[in-house]
Amino acid sequence: MTSTADRTFSLQGKTVAVTGASGMIGVYICRSLLKAGAHVVGVVRNPAKAAFLATEGVEFRTADLNDPEALTLAFKGCDAVVSNAAMYVAMKFLMATADHKKANVDGTRHVYESAHRAGVKRIVHISTFGVYKWWPLRTINETTPQINGERKQGGPYRATKQISEAMAWQFSASLGLDVTTLRPTAVFGARDFNLLRTLYKFLKLPVLPLPSISLPFVYAGDVADAVTGALRNDASIGHAYNVGGTMHQFSDVMKALVTACGRGPRVLALPLPVGLRVDNTKAERDIGFYSRPLSQAMAEIMAEDAPVFSA
Repeated sequence: MTSTADRTFSLQGKTVAVTGASGMIGVYICRSLLKAGAHVVGVVRNPAKAAFLATEGVEFRTADLNDPEALTLAFKGCDAVVSNAAMYVAMKFLMATADHKKANVDGTRHVYESAHRAGVKRIVHISTFGVYKWWPLRTINETTPQINGERKQGGPYRATKQISEAMAWQFSASLGLDVTTLRPTAVFGARDFNLLRTLYKFLKLPVLPLPSISLPFVYAGDVADAVTGALRNDASIGHAYNVGGTMHQFSDVMKALVTACGRGPRVLALPLPVGLRVDNTKAERDIGFYSRPLSQAMAEIMAEDAPVFSA
């Protein structure tokens, strides 16, 4: 039997474009690819937003998701594209569906068509476990039934991401593209303007009660390494992979943050024993996915975020 390692190859000298390179996950993807030896092209609207990546070796090319001509130019000469840019703002479930559609659906269409025009076949598509129908008492794997995005199930974000991934597979077939899809769970990391930005505000409290809902929180660095693993393994082409972290309660995440910061409230977990469980076996086997311990991930995050949020 051929092992995953036997089917992998080096990214040394390969040029990989990353859309949304200045976002939370995008920064980690760029760094993982750089570490693997790739030449990384960050495709963003505003390079100044992540200027620090330029000093680390990322080449920036300016393009908006809804500017196909600029995207085509940005993808020229690339060996692969990571379709990562998307709209997601936690706790704003009532944001207009049209806004999500423009970024997550129209933007995806333009990325795939532009990659094809630029002569790029290899694409890694960042989706979400939000495409699934969620059942708290069942483990989610890659064959779990999905929501119907066209019927706007799951809200604007989940619905448009489900449509986006379905579109990616359609383009894979119609344009002859080599696509791999990754479905991260609840992602956290440095420069996190959703989960962690909210938790930082609680650090000054003496006591903090939190519900004990469990979710598979995944570190953005681990998602990024899964992207690199997929690009290094052509056996991943045509496959979708769950890349979710270990099951943790919200209180576990806050406690890890308090430990990493060296200060914060006493965290109390309120009894509400429900949660979502995701099976990552396929990603672990094929692309080397690994979810590092919560304490390690939080320590790495604070090494970057502490100067900004610890005041």
